[in-house]
Amino acid sequence: MVNRRRQELVTRILKDPGLRLSLITEENCLPSYADTAAMASVTLVDDVQNLDSVRRATLKLLDRFTFDAIVGPAESSIPTAGYLRSYLGLPGIPFDVAHAFCNKNAMKARLNRAGLPVARRTLAPQDGSVADFLRRHGLPAVIKPVWGDGAANVHIVRDETDVTELSRPNGPLLRHDTAPFLIEDFVEVKEEYHCDGLVLGGEVRFAAVSKYTNSLLRAKGSAWGSYVLPEHIDEAKELAAVHRDVVRAMGLTDSVTHLEVFRTPDGLVVGEIACRPGGAGIPMALERAYGFDLWEHFLATELGYPLDWTPEPANGVFAYLMFPVRPGTVARVPGPDVFADLPQVEQLDITVKPGDRISGLLYSTSKAGMALVRVGSVGELPPLFATLEERFVVEYAEGALGADQ
Repeated sequence: MVNRRRQELVTRILKDPGLRLSLITEENCLPSYADTAAMASVTLVDDVQNLDSVRRATLKLLDRFTFDAIVGPAESSIPTAGYLRSYLGLPGIPFDVAHAFCNKNAMKARLNRAGLPVARRTLAPQDGSVADFLRRHGLPAVIKPVWGDGAANVHIVRDETDVTELSRPNGPLLRHDTAPFLIEDFVEVKEEYHCDGLVLGGEVRFAAVSKYTNSLLRAKGSAWGSYVLPEHIDEAKELAAVHRDVVRAMGLTDSVTHLEVFRTPDGLVVGEIACRPGGAGIPMALERAYGFDLWEHFLATELGYPLDWTPEPANGVFAYLMFPVRPGTVARVPGPDVFADLPQVEQLDITVKPGDRISGLLYSTSKAGMALVRVGSVGELPPLFATLEERFVVEYAEGALGADQ
């Protein structure tokens, strides 16, 4: 869904006769862009997170073009885009802010200095010191890459057995990422929220609060989703206030946001915030609930385009449900009419097909399909979601692949 939306927006931009687009990306990311032939130039680099490599590629392009704006459309490219803006003196999110939004340790340091509630953290700076720093921090804990998104390669560390397993060079942590890693206290999550907003001129102009059906860490391998809370209820107001404080602490002036917050027995704890659209079904749900097009607003703020928009709340409660995918070869998927008799289901996207081979590192947004629904009240969601999950079953061929193959 994210890639499709990004492709649609790039196509729309290319229709602007006054704008030329130069792309710097990695070869495996090219399919994310719809019509590279219409672009002024396409430059491939080995790693978009290598600041000097992208800087040198950009300087070569400056022999031919003058740049007015720089867009980083994915988590991995946001810090690089900020670096180029700061290096070239261009408008938009500068490097220090972009870096803090994507480097989880820098993010938590800013939030901590602002007095906002975050989990106690320790930085494991080298692969070989993961075990020592886990023991020093204390268990239970959560360890994750400092750079990363989609809850990928995030692990709960409960005991010494987990410490040993996660510190092995070929273990589940180090097989996919290299240090530094962020270690945080494992907090007891009673409820988990996300808040998605629009920031202009340093002020939050719009924010929508949603609640996840369950914690994302616990949801891996099972169906999960979220639903948009009515903005007038105290729960939504409480989370919107936290969102304003976090935006202020991070120093963001213009962008869209995606904030994760946990409710624990000791109160609210800020998880993470991103200066990009949220993933999964969040853009779909918010566009239906408020007419809030996350990707359009993100691109507009990156390019400095003005957008004349006001929220238009729609009747009902909007939610989405993600259907899980697991390693293996897909043998059978439900048909597009699997929910035809359920008027609450407004849209169904099926993202796998028979013969697909699922392997590698799975993200929180990895899915077999996703349903967008509208109901009259929150109380209608649990039985509806149970029905959807019961019907949407993906079958796999025998001899499923291991999770890391």
